[in-house]
Amino acid sequence: MIKKVYLLVIGIFISMSLSSCFDIVEEINMKSDGSGAIVGTLNMSKSRTKVSSLMKLDKIDGFKIPNQTEIRKQVTTLVQLLKNTKGISNVKYKLDFTNYIASISCDFQDVNALNAYTATLAKHFKSNLNTYSSYSYNSSNKTFVRSYKHNPEAKKEFDKLKPENQKSFDQAFYTSIYRFQQPVLKQSNASGKVSTNKQAVMIKVPIPTLINGKANLANTIVIK
Repeated sequence: MIKKVYLLVIGIFISMSLSSCFDIVEEINMKSDGSGAIVGTLNMSKSRTKVSSLMKLDKIDGFKIPNQTEIRKQVTTLVQLLKNTKGISNVKYKLDFTNYIASISCDFQDVNALNAYTATLAKHFKSNLNTYSSYSYNSSNKTFVRSYKHNPEAKKEFDKLKPENQKSFDQAFYTSIYRFQQPVLKQSNASGKVSTNKQAVMIKVPIPTLINGKANLANTIVIK
């Protein structure tokens, strides 16, 4: 379940997040021609002591806890798949088993490649993520669009967790940051905040609100 819900960025330590607070951060740096770079980060440093203990277990709520070797193997496989994805280049990853922070980054040739990146993740983890989230960019009117719709399966799977494990998600957040080379003229998401220099938009929402369909990541951003 957890992999299906949180493939928005990275699925490395996710099966261990059942009893830990964590943050998922998606950063997209867009160039005026529609190319750019994306970084997906899963940060469990707030619960590193708990996560360290969890890694000594075999399962939690029926979910297998991967060891470091298994995690590295899975990431290596994913990186190779991304390297073979059309329009994707400069794929890199970082695994910090001291603070429990994982990230994957790459460059994309255009938004079609950015969507292909999402599709590659979805296929690898046997998820339908790419049917609920996608991107588009119109270079003529300088408009970047994040399309998003709630996945009802996420709530069904979340409801299967024990109450104490559901509560552990209260301190979990999803943050998306979109950076541009030109100033942002306007953005449509009610939770979106434009940076002081007007060249970035940030949305930060509690993950439970995403699971329950009470938050929306959709956004239309017009740049100068």
